Amino acid sequence: MLEREIKFNCKVIKIHYRDDSDQSVIDEFFVDKMYRSVESIISNIPASSAGRQYPILDIGAHIGVFSLYSYVLCPPSYVLALEPEPNNFKLLKDNLKLNGCKNVKVLQAALVTGKESTTKLYLSKNTHNHSTLSLRGAGGDAAIQSPSITVPAINLEQLMKKHKIKKIGLLKSDIEGAEFEIIQNMKHGTWSKIQNVVVEYHESGQNKRSELETLIRSHGFSVEHFPNKFDKRFGLLVCRNKKM
Repeated sequence: MLEREIKFNCKVIKIHYRDDSDQSVIDEFFVDKMYRSVESIISNIPASSAGRQYPILDIGAHIGVFSLYSYVLCPPSYVLALEPEPNNFKLLKDNLKLNGCKNVKVLQAALVTGKESTTKLYLSKNTHNHSTLSLRGAGGDAAIQSPSITVPAINLEQLMKKHKIKKIGLLKSDIEGAEFEIIQNMKHGTWSKIQNVVVEYHESGQNKRSELETLIRSHGFSVEHFPNKFDKRFGLLVCRNKKM
């Protein structure tokens, strides 16, 4: 196991990682500064007296870099981090413990649209490219991924009910192409409970960023687009609910 020490926002973060794949995710945040446009949102997430009224949902948490990033930017915030892959999940927990992140809760699960309690996760040689989609046209293996494992699954409405979440301060999604299905199938009433959304999109086949952006706007959100400087098929959509 390797360790990297990052100085960020006047604090020191220690991150355990395994290989170049893990390191590339760390670089996204602290070298390439891909999430810089989200920092002001994270820093201003409102908190109730219980500290959990407007949680940050880290969907596709990998080894915990975004959760750590959010914790340092806004220590009072409550983060709920979801990661389905067992090895990633173990390292996620280790990194949160290493940095004393008391307000981050973890759940080993993949986000789905239906009510199934498990789903298939297709594994990639790159630890951040595992996906619930078997066909990949972006972000990693271009062909059908194999092997697959069965992992726990939960939909957004179930997640909110289980953790007694009434409003979401920030919904962050980095789920390797599955974001299109998730967003396209979110219930109208759920959109009104979300203050901000940041989607790391992965265009492939018929899944186009422009259509995703149009859909999010139709639910009353403003949308800023930040393409990946290395590959235009990828990037961020930073979305704010204009009614909240």
